[in-house]
Amino acid sequence: MHPHDASSTKGSVLVLAAVVTGFVVGIVQGSFFEWAFHRYWLHRPWLPKDCFTTHTLVHHQLCKFDDTFQVVREEQHEALTFAWWGGPTLIAIGALPWALVSWGLHASGITLPFLPFLAAFVGATFLYYLGYEGFHYLMHKPTIPFIERSAMFRFLERHHRIHHVRMNRNLSVLIPLADLVLGTLVIEKPATSATPASALETARKHSRRREAG
Repeated sequence: MHPHDASSTKGSVLVLAAVVTGFVVGIVQGSFFEWAFHRYWLHRPWLPKDCFTTHTLVHHQLCKFDDTFQVVREEQHEALTFAWWGGPTLIAIGALPWALVSWGLHASGITLPFLPFLAAFVGATFLYYLGYEGFHYLMHKPTIPFIERSAMFRFLERHHRIHHVRMNRNLSVLIPLADLVLGTLVIEKPATSATPASALETARKHSRRREAG
């Protein structure tokens, strides 16, 4: 084999390895990033305050137990998905450390296919975010029966229903890997009563629609 051909083959293998690695890292990090963001920002009242208010005080109160988990009233649509800028912001936050590491290694003279790795990572993170938003929406507002009948979706929906009862458990909506590793995975669903009127009152008190009105 000609040395140029060998070098080209090695380069292609490195690029492929970088793409596969970036994709896998993106999916795995997505689970842990979602877990941390869910636990420490969406369920704790600190900056940015709006995260806790819209998620815990509005969404979790409007869609609390089995009788209110699925969206049937117009007000329940509030906080069902992130704002349009949420996805790009979260993807950028997740990718920034890897971009800095890649820049640092490149500046040190280490030659590796950093751009393919970063592109695959961002692509995987984007798909993870779409999966999260899409599945979370379908869990609360079923609209695509062939997806909702699948065994995987039914498991994840049950997983998320448990989270709405025990907010410090089952924090990864799409891939519960982080829950499994970090000890927050719960399989058995606790018994619940009907959603109390106080939950709806809390949601309405903090509703953006009320503020807008």
